[in-house]
Amino acid sequence: MSELLKISEIARELGVLPSTIRYYSELELIKPQKHTKGGQRLYDLKTTKKLVRRIQHLVNNKGVPIREVKKYLQKKRVLVIDDEPEVGNLVSDIVAEINRQGKNEVEVQVVYDGFSAGKALGEFLPDMVILDLMLPGVNGFEVCQQIRKIEYLDGVKILAITGYDSEENRQKIFAAGADDYLAKPMEVSVLKEKILSAIK
Repeated sequence: MSELLKISEIARELGVLPSTIRYYSELELIKPQKHTKGGQRLYDLKTTKKLVRRIQHLVNNKGVPIREVKKYLQKKRVLVIDDEPEVGNLVSDIVAEINRQGKNEVEVQVVYDGFSAGKALGEFLPDMVILDLMLPGVNGFEVCQQIRKIEYLDGVKILAITGYDSEENRQKIFAAGADDYLAKPMEVSVLKEKILSAIK
């Protein structure tokens, strides 16, 4: 159940000044979930925390001007971490179709190894990560766990890709922090449905 808090309470929870929350609200970077009869604006803690951490990362670490952050956040981003180019091409084709249909404005980035993945997570700031668990020289389960520790990626959806579909492997996938999984070979319609669900 979501927790609705006043600006002062949200600020205290996130360790920022109330004026920061008000400023982000004025710029429409965050929006209240409810207005009380007395005019108080109430914000969803989980959603606001995710947005504030992203805004801070964009401004402080990526150098995005605060007045350009809204435009940046409006576009959804999907990061593919897979050493097989075919998977990246498939996701790119699906996203191109989604964009043509006008359902969302989505951008894709594809990386093929763990080092590039670490860099892309901070620079690309994805809303969804499609992660191959069998990357060469990299433990995909550990990558998944590390993503969950990154504060500004709080709430990012992780779709794990595996070639080993067993009950034991599924349990390991969810224990590592993935939201969902797909076994290879993947059906295009199912993958598209999962992408749309993750970025809505």
